[in-house]
Amino acid sequence: MDWTSHLNSLLSTQVPALPSPGMVRLYLVLSWALVLAALGLWSLQRWVPQGKPVWRWAVPAALALWAAWPGALSPTYWLGLAFQAPSLLSSVLCCLFLLRQFKLVVLPAERCEAPWYFGVGGIVLGWSLLLDTFAMWPVSLYALGFSPVALAVVALVACLSWLLAGPRPSARNISFLLVAVLLLQVLLRLPTGNLWDALLDPWLWIVLQLEGLQRGLRRFRSSQS
Repeated sequence: MDWTSHLNSLLSTQVPALPSPGMVRLYLVLSWALVLAALGLWSLQRWVPQGKPVWRWAVPAALALWAAWPGALSPTYWLGLAFQAPSLLSSVLCCLFLLRQFKLVVLPAERCEAPWYFGVGGIVLGWSLLLDTFAMWPVSLYALGFSPVALAVVALVACLSWLLAGPRPSARNISFLLVAVLLLQVLLRLPTGNLWDALLDPWLWIVLQLEGLQRGLRRFRSSQS
């Protein structure tokens, strides 16, 4: 067996599997509709906690319909130009948030905080991709997102985290979520065909860093008390 050619095929990024243009357009609309609806509901709960129940449905529905509106009057048009599409992981998280709040399905515990190492992994990946845009690495890290080996490594990390989670349901749930996102990426190749675009986007990266700072401040305050 020629191990060199086999390794080259695993690392190859020459013929990436890309989604169809129609699927990309559909995902762009649906993903931003989910993100805006979730953001609207979260803002309503945070700033207007005693609001009428009808607003809990009206605000997210209006934002989702506005995102689906064709043409330049839609926020999807401008958000797509500036940021392209949200990652698959962001879309799935927003979808789960909406389903939980509206109690449309039975989901695990009300608050499921991800283990710290998942957040650290996302932060490190984001900084690594940022440095990759300045050609700081000997190979293109972003281009490796089109190769089969990147998918295998991420799947292995998710499965190992699942096996090592033990009695912690939060770690198992996050591992299951990552595996589900990987399966969707393999089947649909959304949003761009690149694995890193399916796992991370700039907004999710910023949220992970803010969450990490909040955790650090909570631990610092608890150690000082």
